[in-house]
Amino acid sequence: MFLEAVILGVVIGIVRNGSVRNINFTKIRGWFLVILAFVLQISTLIFKSMPVIMSYGKYFYIASALLIVLTLIMNIDKKGMWIILIGAILNFIVVVMNKNRMPISFDGLRLAGLENMIDDIRNGSISNYMSLDEVTNWTKHLGKYIVIPKPYPMAKVISIGDIFMSLGIIFFIQGEMLKSYLSMKNRMVRMGYRGRR
Repeated sequence: MFLEAVILGVVIGIVRNGSVRNINFTKIRGWFLVILAFVLQISTLIFKSMPVIMSYGKYFYIASALLIVLTLIMNIDKKGMWIILIGAILNFIVVVMNKNRMPISFDGLRLAGLENMIDDIRNGSISNYMSLDEVTNWTKHLGKYIVIPKPYPMAKVISIGDIFMSLGIIFFIQGEMLKSYLSMKNRMVRMGYRGRR
């Protein structure tokens, strides 16, 4: 979902006469925290059979979510970041209130053609997910039950929080593309030149 949001943000930015080159000037404070969060989440999938991942994988998910929230707060002044932050907080709430696991609809996984993921969740190979049917409180409405089915090539099951985060990414990408970084850079050069006179 997030990859599609990036692509859609770029497309909208181009349609609105934005520049893809502007993305090169984008500065994300604490960007290394995002990379660390990504590594933590990927490790729970790639090394899911390792004892340490099976035992503590759900804590890896919580740690990665906290790192992302921290990064978003550090960059809240950028367009779209507050929307991403809302989505991240919604996902964080549902995970914390369900024993550090994200509830996901097994029926939704079947519709998306992800039956193997159901088996991995049941046998504990994927420890940071649980069946949505096990949730008895209001947080089931924040779980992953919105299905993007096949024939879509990247079929998946997403949450309301994921939708907010994707919308925020779209706003952020096009916002950066529409910024006039070149004029800002020229203005800084002129100010620096005047200061040396």
